[in-house]
Amino acid sequence: MPFIHIKSLPFEEQVEMASIITYVATDFSDKTKIELEHIHTTWEFYRPGHYAKGGLAADYQPENNYPIIVDLLTPDFNDLKVIAVMLESIASSISKSVNFPIKNIFINHRPALSGMVFDDGKVVKW
Repeated sequence: MPFIHIKSLPFEEQVEMASIITYVATDFSDKTKIELEHIHTTWEFYRPGHYAKGGLAADYQPENNYPIIVDLLTPDFNDLKVIAVMLESIASSISKSVNFPIKNIFINHRPALSGMVFDDGKVVKW
């Protein structure tokens, strides 16, 4: 079930998004031992001028400031050590795949509570 949602400004140079999100998901699977078939990865771009930091909007993804923003949603049964591995894996794979400073990546983890998820046609409990 993990959902990895990545958002950023567009990059000035063309990037191959399909291979990048595949790499992020595969690396996450390898490092967490979660089967790849359960991992969902998206990357969306803000429109130029639609992301401001400190009151200043940017058109393209700078390497400093304006962090790439990641929302990670996982079941609530993972302990803090596992969550740390997940966060570090995502940051590392994003950094490597788009040649981007790891210090300018922000990731928020949200736990999905048992009984609070609808999937595969039903409310899921674990």
